[in-house]
Amino acid sequence: MSTTKKAKDTLPKIRKNKKNKTEFISEEEYLKNELIAETKSEYHAGEVVAMAGATLVHNQITSNLVRHIGNCLEYENCNVLGNDMLVYLEECKKYVYPDVVVICEEPEFTKKVKGRTEAITNPQIIIEVLSKGTAEYDMGEKMKCYLKLKSLNQYVIVSSERKLVITYTKDEKNEFKVKTYSENDDVLIGECEIPMEKIYHKIGF
Repeated sequence: MSTTKKAKDTLPKIRKNKKNKTEFISEEEYLKNELIAETKSEYHAGEVVAMAGATLVHNQITSNLVRHIGNCLEYENCNVLGNDMLVYLEECKKYVYPDVVVICEEPEFTKKVKGRTEAITNPQIIIEVLSKGTAEYDMGEKMKCYLKLKSLNQYVIVSSERKLVITYTKDEKNEFKVKTYSENDDVLIGECEIPMEKIYHKIGF
């Protein structure tokens, strides 16, 4: 997910008061603001992070993933959602917008604000498409928070600079095992085998 232009800028942008002191906001205030905001922001334990627009390559990869996973799960009781789905990470007190979310159980949500469901709490698969500015965060702090989700069975990282996919898949011992895919591999996302060329369709490196 594209949040900032440089890796060092992935740190939250915190509101300042008139005395230039850090001003944290509550989850409730963030959610109320997010309902009416013109652009999306994430919430990191009291700090609000403004999100920047994604590149064409980033959006194309995300679109390819949603389409092919959706086709694979067409007749399953699953939802394949793009990056407008807000996810709550309770252990880290974060609200985030993953690039792709797959839910194959009855969706569970946090409480409602103004009649609208806030955020989903039980994703089974989360996918992030890396960019130069977010790679360190998506593979570091954010990944640690994702892997703490009890519902999560797989975290998938997709490069936007070369044909490279890394999956972290939960095994029968509830431990995450890492696997790296490249070039002409078929990538296993959940129960779906997706050729690398389909993930990077219409993208030239």
